Parts: sequence; C-alpha cells; structure tokens
Amino acid sequence: MTMALEPYLFLALPEGAPERFVRCLNTVGRWAVQSTASSPWLVWPSTGREAAQAAAERVSRARGCAVEVVSRAHDEWVEGRDVQWFTEALSTALGAAAPQSAARARRLRTEADKLEAFCVVVRAASSAADHDAFADVSRAASKALRAKFGGGSITSAFAWLAGRSAQDALQSVLAGDVELGGLLSIQQVVEAAELARQAEQLRTAS
Repeated sequence: MTMALEPYLFLALPEGAPERFVRCLNTVGRWAVQSTASSPWLVWPSTGREAAQAAAERVSRARGCAVEVVSRAHDEWVEGRDVQWFTEALSTALGAAAPQSAARARRLRTEADKLEAFCVVVRAASSAADHDAFADVSRAASKALRAKFGGGSITSAFAWLAGRSAQDALQSVLAGDVELGGLLSIQQVVEAAELARQAEQLRTAS
C-alpha cells in the first residue's frame, strides 16, 4: 500500500486557476507558480493551519489583497530547494516582495510584455477560421507589434515564442519575478507558447 504524502500548507492568491497555475508566496515575497532553488515556496506543516492562517492575514493586511491557505503535496519536492519552512526570520516575505534593481525590473517588464503580446498574436492566429480571417489577424498583428515593438509579424511571433528568450521570459513569470500585464492568464500564456513551439517544430521539420 502506498503511503499518502503529508501535505504542506501554502499561502496562495485565490485566482481560481487550475492547481498547476496557482501562485503561492515564496521566500522573497513574490507570488510564484513555480519555485526555484533561490526562492522556494514558503510552507507550514499540515498541523500548523492556525499559524498559516495568521500569516495569510498578515499578508492580506500588508498588501491589501485576499490570501488563502491551500494544502498541496508532491513526492518530488525537496525541503530547502522547492519548499522552505516559515520562520520569523523570513517574515519580511509576508510584507512585500524583495526589491529588484531598476535595470532588472525594466528588462523583466519588457520581456514579459513581449511574451504576452506575442501570445495574444498566436492565440488570434490559431483561432482564425479561414484564410481571410487569418489575413485580417496578420494585418492587425503587424500593426500592433509595429506600434509596440517597432516591428513584428505572426511568423516572427511564433519563432520568438519557440526560442530561448521566450522560455527565459516565461520562467521569470512562473517564478514570480515579474507579473503579466493582464491581457492573458498565466495558463493562457503557457498554452500559447507551447502551441508556438509545436508549430515551429512542424514548420522546420517539413
């Protein structure tokens, strides 16, 4: 008989996203879909719901947002790498995100905006019902990308999303280093980027 995993308690934003896209608080005070070795998720033991709830209320008061306690478990999570037990030494994470340099914040914002804009283009292109609709999307995409980034097309959007720069930008979003601008959800961006990657693989293989 397989033993049930003991779950951890996390602080999360109540966004109604599927579990794999829930944003939980990490050790540097950011809301992250994925943890990293440098910023694992903050966790409490399953027996510590009262303490976790008190922490959620501290975050809510400090940041002016709703926060909920969620229970999650995974057999591959490693303490100290993927999750980190909360102690008062980490209490600054409850109040605010750790500051970033202005240059890093600008770079992350630029890449996240590009990621989201290109995903909007890919979603529109993929939903075009026929050639005429695709042509309309293409013209609109070229105009929008030219206005925002100085140039671009459906073709370049698919190619960029399939490349390393887009993957790095996506990882920054998933790690909570930068938030999306609000046009798409994280799930929609992940799906659009994967769609672009698959399309580019088919194109280069043909």
